[in-house]
Amino acid sequence: MEHGTVRVQGNRGTARDAVPSVVLAAEHYNMLVRLVQAGAPIRLRIEAGARSYENDLNSYNVLAEIPGADPALRDEVVLVGAHLDSWHTATGATDNADGVTAVMEAMRILTAVNARPRRTIRVALWSGEEQGLLGARAYVDRHLRDEAGRGRISVYVNDDPGTGATFGFYMQGNEAAKRIFDGWLEPLRDVGVRRNVIEGIGSTDHVPFDEVGVPAFTAIKDFRNYDVRTRHTNADLAEAVKVEDLRQSAVVMAVIAWQAAMQEERIPRRR
Repeated sequence: MEHGTVRVQGNRGTARDAVPSVVLAAEHYNMLVRLVQAGAPIRLRIEAGARSYENDLNSYNVLAEIPGADPALRDEVVLVGAHLDSWHTATGATDNADGVTAVMEAMRILTAVNARPRRTIRVALWSGEEQGLLGARAYVDRHLRDEAGRGRISVYVNDDPGTGATFGFYMQGNEAAKRIFDGWLEPLRDVGVRRNVIEGIGSTDHVPFDEVGVPAFTAIKDFRNYDVRTRHTNADLAEAVKVEDLRQSAVVMAVIAWQAAMQEERIPRRR
């Protein structure tokens, strides 16, 4: 990368609504601050260009499922997911191509062992997350606005960002669900799982589900490389993906999906 790591926080929405903006390297910003403090006159000339693609303003979620085998429970759904879209400065390898890969691999694992879950296990690859959780919100608005729709979803489990090993899950204040997840993750400590935390987190695709009362949790990941290097930057490339961490995350997701699909009751709602 010729100019080092560049983190670009652009405008959301269409080009018609966007406000022109540029990202300034810290070194250049600090130099300008010193000049201002010294009372030196400053004049900037900025040459900037952008390209917008507006031939199709629709975006699309991708859904697939393993049908439930229990006649009494197959209409209930265990939903796992990750967002398809990425920031525009690189290819989105760690945010969130490897999250997508992890949930798809979890489904492949279950299919490969000929799993016959009691509940349906559905994978959702969301669009528009970076623009405001648009794909997940559209799904909730269309399918979960009434009690019957919400009741069919036992739990939603999210993987974002996909980079780094999965340490546990943010449990969004749901004590009863945490006790269940704690039991499920105990056998996975030898692959690097640590613990679930009762606290919640925002800004990713579990939020619309949590807002309407569906148990919805997102993974706690090893963020060491992500937060300081790849998040929304031109460094979010395939070279940053750690394959062993990706395999571990897929295994954890497969275990959680299977356990949730097989237990007698739905995941408890937060009280």
